[in-house]
Amino acid sequence: MIRYRLLPAFLLLVLLVSCGPQTAAVTSAIPTPTATPLPLAHEIRFALVGSLTDANVWALFDSKGYSYNNYAVRSGYWPRLYQLSIPEQQFMPMAASGMPSSVQQEGNFYTATVPLRADLKWTDGSPFTAYDVAFTVNTVLSFQLGFDWHDYYNPDYLDHAEALDARTVKFYFKKMPNVGVWQYGALQGPIVQKAYWSSKIAAPAALLPPNDSAAQIETLKARASDLQKQYDAMLATPFPPNQMQQAQLTINRQLNNLNQANSDLAKAQSSYDMAMKAARESLYALSDGNEPLLGAWKVDPSHKDSVLNIANIEFPFGYRAFEQAAYSFYPNESAAISALIRGEVDSILEPGGVSSQGLDQIPAVQKIAENPDRDLRFLVFNSSNQELNDSALRQALTCMIDENGLARQMNSSAAPLDSFVPPGETFWSDASASLPCKGMDAASRLTQAMSLLKSAGYTWTQEPSGNAAGQGLTLPNGVRFSPVNLMVSSADETKVNAASYVEQQARLLGIPLTAASLPSDQINYAVFSSHQFDMAVLGWNVSEYPGYLCEWFGDGNPFGYNGSRLQSACDALDSTGDLNSARQQVFQIQSVLVQDLPFIPLYSGLTFDAYRNISYPFDQVTGGLSGIFGAPSLAMPALH
Repeated sequence: MIRYRLLPAFLLLVLLVSCGPQTAAVTSAIPTPTATPLPLAHEIRFALVGSLTDANVWALFDSKGYSYNNYAVRSGYWPRLYQLSIPEQQFMPMAASGMPSSVQQEGNFYTATVPLRADLKWTDGSPFTAYDVAFTVNTVLSFQLGFDWHDYYNPDYLDHAEALDARTVKFYFKKMPNVGVWQYGALQGPIVQKAYWSSKIAAPAALLPPNDSAAQIETLKARASDLQKQYDAMLATPFPPNQMQQAQLTINRQLNNLNQANSDLAKAQSSYDMAMKAARESLYALSDGNEPLLGAWKVDPSHKDSVLNIANIEFPFGYRAFEQAAYSFYPNESAAISALIRGEVDSILEPGGVSSQGLDQIPAVQKIAENPDRDLRFLVFNSSNQELNDSALRQALTCMIDENGLARQMNSSAAPLDSFVPPGETFWSDASASLPCKGMDAASRLTQAMSLLKSAGYTWTQEPSGNAAGQGLTLPNGVRFSPVNLMVSSADETKVNAASYVEQQARLLGIPLTAASLPSDQINYAVFSSHQFDMAVLGWNVSEYPGYLCEWFGDGNPFGYNGSRLQSACDALDSTGDLNSARQQVFQIQSVLVQDLPFIPLYSGLTFDAYRNISYPFDQVTGGLSGIFGAPSLAMPALH
């Protein structure tokens, strides 16, 4: 299964929520404190399952120190240049003083500058500057840090950053960055203080491979590649019998040269990798005691029984309703739920929210927030199946998949999906790109589905009528429609229920479809390797930036879909650093997809969060409260 790891939800932890009307435009407004702040409540209390591990900032955003609990407690300690508002997900300045410049070609690089605010101070009282930004970026690149650091400061694109002065930072890219690399990457990465870390990283930096190592490895790769080509050419060359002995000697010498080149390359690569690993491990092990921070919260090191974050009153982004946020740790979900019921905590934070088993334990006195998440599920077609490779047929089947009927079939375990982006993604979702028959009742859906098929030349020996299924569906070429199978994972009850509903509705229309429950690995092999399937229910956890649409449907996609209609939009999306231009390309892609329907959107997952004594200034947020780690900067005491 193709998986897409979303940009981390902890970006949202310190963000300002906009309570005004939603707009689609990118905003450059700077958040300001509330003019007449309300009295602060004392404490918001969170329950976490498991423990916290000791990790400095370099390890925290790499796989070495990643954990849900670590992110929930600590990820809001450091500033970012820009942020996404909750729940609208609008891109807006944070540590920047306005929007970034456009990306321009400059010699061998593509460059852009970002102006910084002059009023930000680290917790030690020193000013936040462009030197902090450049130091962070260049340190991440030099140590080749992975995981979220890699996603933010992607070395495939980003070469380095430079402080032009204290208030202006300049980014240098090796190639034109797209919005995923720029606005949803480098511009939202965490930033550390140079003055604190620069001397500390000197010892780990001394362990890095020599500066020319990478270039030497590339030279060795090129030599090995050339020798391989020469060797292959020799093997393919026919030699006369009287030259075979000499030719064999020449081939053997070439093979020896090739083996030596590969050996030299392997040794150089191994030496490089070992040095880089040692340098990173040394970096991860650095002490971060008394590190200056610049976030909505800072840690209270004197608190021993649990982790206590206290509000950073110097943080100039919005108003926080609580003086402090306390985090207590429990061995399992049941223990955390018991603490909530006893009133010891105000909210339970778990990756993916409270489990269905846990929900059954929670009495009505607690609030349960229900939100759609980024786990999207689709009905996927094999485009090489000629009977299914007909947009009219797929549109008709989409008409038969009624949101309300699907929801009933799944017993409220998921949220119906009517788009190719997650519910609530107002910036990226094109409201005009509606699925066929959206909003129609069941009878109208059937009528429209039949009309679509008839217009395309399909016939029945007995047409569908009310609850009477159609019989003898015949293709426009006069051939009877062949039976087709729908593959679904036997391990996922929600998928099985959705597939059962699709089978029922397809058969009502006269499509001879049968749902078959199979192990996930068999389905993945059939879809992505052998391509021997008709339809399948598949799902992905998608990112905030919808570049995944081009990976699914652009040229060379794994589903055999003819992406030529989308390719110009995908090419433009991949090469633009302008947010509004990218949005228009995503809209164009969605407009094509709701007509062609290589996938039919079915549903998204749901996240359930349990809390009491607190409230939030929004009704829904994609990924739930757990996805934004309880958003202590946005929570308010509940009105009783």
